[in-house]
Amino acid sequence: MRAVLALLTASSLLAHFKHIKDASRSLDAYYNNVKKLSHLPPLSPPKVIDRSKNDTNVEIRTFINNNAVNLSGIYFPALDENGKPGYVHDATTLHTNPPAFDFKGVNCGPNDATMQMMTQRVYVDLAAHERVNKLGKTPRSKIFCHVYTTNKQRIRIQAIRETWGHRCDGFHAASTVTDRSIDSVSIPHEGKEEYGNMWQKVRAMWSYVYVHYFDSYDWFHIGGDDMYVLVENLRLYLESEDIVTASNGGEHPLLLGQQFYQDGYMNASYVTGGGGYTLNKAALKALVTSFPHCEPNLVSSTEDVLVTRCLRNEGVEAYCTADETGAERYNHFDPEMEFNYDPKKNPLLYYSYSSNNTNIGPERVVKNSVSFHLKSGGMDGQPKVENLMRRVHAILYGHCTNSTLGPPVPTKQWRDGKFLKNYWKRPQFECDLKAKPDEICNCSRVKYLQREVEVCKKVKKPKSFITNATSETATTETTSNNLFYRFLKYRRE
Repeated sequence: MRAVLALLTASSLLAHFKHIKDASRSLDAYYNNVKKLSHLPPLSPPKVIDRSKNDTNVEIRTFINNNAVNLSGIYFPALDENGKPGYVHDATTLHTNPPAFDFKGVNCGPNDATMQMMTQRVYVDLAAHERVNKLGKTPRSKIFCHVYTTNKQRIRIQAIRETWGHRCDGFHAASTVTDRSIDSVSIPHEGKEEYGNMWQKVRAMWSYVYVHYFDSYDWFHIGGDDMYVLVENLRLYLESEDIVTASNGGEHPLLLGQQFYQDGYMNASYVTGGGGYTLNKAALKALVTSFPHCEPNLVSSTEDVLVTRCLRNEGVEAYCTADETGAERYNHFDPEMEFNYDPKKNPLLYYSYSSNNTNIGPERVVKNSVSFHLKSGGMDGQPKVENLMRRVHAILYGHCTNSTLGPPVPTKQWRDGKFLKNYWKRPQFECDLKAKPDEICNCSRVKYLQREVEVCKKVKKPKSFITNATSETATTETTSNNLFYRFLKYRRE
């Protein structure tokens, strides 16, 4: 019987990895990486800190010493409403006392791409969620969710609290001000409070979570204040046989999220923070272990790239969360963009991110997706993020009873292959649109990505890459298609 179960388990895992064969992510390769983790401290629960003590520094030193992780200069005690260090937020407050969803004023809207995606493709699997609750055989996975934000965006935090935030077992918003009424916590960090210094902010966030919440939760999900999480779907996915087996019951570290392959290189993959990413306890332990020696002084906005890099340095590779068709569970883009997206019509965008997901439109996302990045909120006439978040929530949870179903109808701004009509007018794309094929490596978009500058120096373009490209008089769309698909194909080979 055991042999049969083992065979079934192995078969399910092999099926999971089949669709990412091109990325060389075989089962053997994954577990070879896992076996390299013997250098990490043992995964033992932290010693419970005595909150009655007044000397916060002594508490933290005791915690760090007991867990063999040096967080000196990385962990910063949070500040309370009066700026006094040592504040520890009760992360269960929102879950135990959630606010009412303010449906008043929510515009369910027309039968547009967002409505169609959320009614014809994506759904919250409440039936499965309740079924597991009723069985009650094992405790449900406990999920801690945290978002990075500033006090200027407190209106977004209010929307998160009303919609998906309270569905997590623990929640706080790492902000610039501590406000218990909206579960925001001021967590200091090195350097300025700005988007360009997101790496230092996220390092401080993860260190704070590790010190105060490690022993209370099984999984830890992070993202921005423009992220929407389908928590029931996330919990079901984390409890699935696929994930339980891959994590070996929690002993093996897992980094979960949508992977991008920069410039088409599979060994330059990273988990994007757009739809958020999820760590289990072992991965969180590995991440904070890496902090003292992984880019400790770097000032950068690319926290997701750096988190992936730091974990990779510890022997932890991102686990593929796409389904067998390549569709994504964690979605870097918003529902409207995913619904209308076609790599053939948007080669520049496809080139920039180079995801393995080549599906078109609604089939780009898994039906029981776990997250979306509402990045277009407030841009080019789109609803503001907080309004879009409430609208998505209202559609998913049945508040919009007057929704009209119909065949997919691409939005007007996507018919000509453009994204948000003004997107490609940005300066960094100007050179891409005008360059001849042999001039692409001098373009501003290449310099904007920076890493690609070195790539271009190493690329020896085959004759077919240059001679078969379209002429100077060709249209922008045609030139873009030929140029970037040829470039991607060559690099991946």
